[in-house]
Amino acid sequence: MRTEPPATERSSSHLRRWSYMLFGVLVGAVFLYLTARNVNLDAAAAAIYAINGWWMVPLAVIYILTFFLRSLRWQLMFPDDSRPSLRHTIDAFMIGKVSNNFLPGRVGELIRAAAIGRILPKVGLTGSLATIVLEKVFDLLAVILLLGIALLAAPLPSWISNTGLALIATAPLILLTLVVVDKVSARASYASENGPDLGVVDRVKRLTRQTLQKFSTGLFALRSLRHFTALSAITLFLWFWEVIIIYICLQAFSIPVPFTAAIVALVFLCIGTMLPTAPGFIGTYQLFIVAALQLYAVPETSAFALSVFLNLFMIVLSSILGAVAIVLDGGLFNLKQVLSSLSKSDSINRP
Repeated sequence: MRTEPPATERSSSHLRRWSYMLFGVLVGAVFLYLTARNVNLDAAAAAIYAINGWWMVPLAVIYILTFFLRSLRWQLMFPDDSRPSLRHTIDAFMIGKVSNNFLPGRVGELIRAAAIGRILPKVGLTGSLATIVLEKVFDLLAVILLLGIALLAAPLPSWISNTGLALIATAPLILLTLVVVDKVSARASYASENGPDLGVVDRVKRLTRQTLQKFSTGLFALRSLRHFTALSAITLFLWFWEVIIIYICLQAFSIPVPFTAAIVALVFLCIGTMLPTAPGFIGTYQLFIVAALQLYAVPETSAFALSVFLNLFMIVLSSILGAVAIVLDGGLFNLKQVLSSLSKSDSINRP
């Protein structure tokens, strides 16, 4: 029988979440101040108003394409017998994206996991979260590849190189851990789930096995070479278009830098967003894009203008698409039910 956690424990959980969110907002504010303090804001605003509007068409099209590719990749991570429709993964992904625009701490990842987990009982929130963890591992491997190209393209600062070495060591370790969890879960599935409850320890063991089995459903791609290869190909294609988005912005602002500058800027941005972030990554976008473009002697005001424009462009476009997804989701998204499932996740594995 599931019991609600004590009020003091629930209060402590909420305090941790809000503390993390507040920390993200403060980090974003500090980053934005550090970036803008030496910038001519009037000149930056003038640079934004002066861009060629025709570049907005391919930028919007490619940005929407990346949403589709991410949703398709996410759909393929679910097992064949418990796979959401592409419509559902698109809607859930967009809902999560718009949540990240207005809520700090990447809460949108939990919201989209809950939205899909609610309609897939066999997978549930735990299995849906596993697919997102696996998704991040694929992205991490792509960032490592881009970092290798960036190291050949520009003399990167030591903190980027050191972070890259940490990522190279971390990514295989995470992937190996997921494989081990999947193998352990497969063995645990043969254990009896219907034996008598002899005490708290037995119930904890049973709930641990059930949690592992749920989590393992989201690691389906690790058991299928065909799916793993397809996901790898989609990931490479996806991150190519992420580079193109930044390159288009460089062209729109008439910043004369080589194509590799877009790769370097994306690497800086990816490493920066690993830190706690404010809603919409405000502050983080500005600091790390400006830092990357300074390697190519781009004036600080021009780089700041580009970072502000790209950040706001993505926030506005994803918010519009997210609002459409909420309105036209066909029953996928129910804010009250999703938030309820998230609040229960703290106690779902309690005996």
